[in-house]
Amino acid sequence: MDTYFLPATIHIPKVKQMVEKENAEKLQDLEQQVFEALENQKRREILRIVGENKGIAYTKILNASKISDSPTLSYHLKSLAPFIEQKEGKYRLTAIGKDAYNLLLKTHAYDKLALLQKNKSEVILGNTVLWLAAIAAAAYLGADAFLSFAILPILAAVCVVITYELFE
Repeated sequence: MDTYFLPATIHIPKVKQMVEKENAEKLQDLEQQVFEALENQKRREILRIVGENKGIAYTKILNASKISDSPTLSYHLKSLAPFIEQKEGKYRLTAIGKDAYNLLLKTHAYDKLALLQKNKSEVILGNTVLWLAAIAAAAYLGADAFLSFAILPILAAVCVVITYELFE
């Protein structure tokens, strides 16, 4: 029986195309897994708990997450597989888990900053009122005139300007 081989140039592009397609599908599956895992608030909370503890036991995650039963936690941990790994009975973040955890921290900080930015005028007004109250209290209590009418107003102005500059 004679065996004939086709030239390698015919097979290599097809194999390469198949490998690229398979890699693209795996990448798309991972992307879908990542976004599905992070869309759930409980899973984001579990990710934070594991991220805050460098190696944490299952029962501690269960208690800290306030999940009522073990099967539910197991389900969430399985969904967080790209982010969390278990070694020697402890759960730790994977490389992508560390990135996701850092993203969660940044979005949390951004939320607080956005809230402050939204309430910018109230923050500046509150800061000003507090300094005016301190100046009035110093004057009322008979503090040194230089302190009451020179130092405290200068400190108040500096503080208000710095607060304003934080928002710019």
